Amino acid sequence: MANRRTLKKGIQLVTSDLITESYINYLMLNKMDNAGFDAIVEKIADVNNDFLSRVNHPNGTKEPKLVKAYYKKLIEDFNKEVDQIIEKLNK
Repeated sequence: MANRRTLKKGIQLVTSDLITESYINYLMLNKMDNAGFDAIVEKIADVNNDFLSRVNHPNGTKEPKLVKAYYKKLIEDFNKEVDQIIEKLNK
């Protein structure tokens, strides 16, 4: 991990791309109804807020090994959440 700022920008980039994809599915392709669209956008916003907040508060700030493990776990969790959202978008 280079720094927290880069990680935050990456999280925001991915979540904004997911919101854009959901808008395309909703407005242009008509693949979603209003409730489904609202639920997906709300889920993406929650993921964005949750992970940006988790980036700012690592566990074990005194020990570099704990911090590295924390960020590794954070990235894995983020990737799992994104995969789940992408599956919902593809349905």
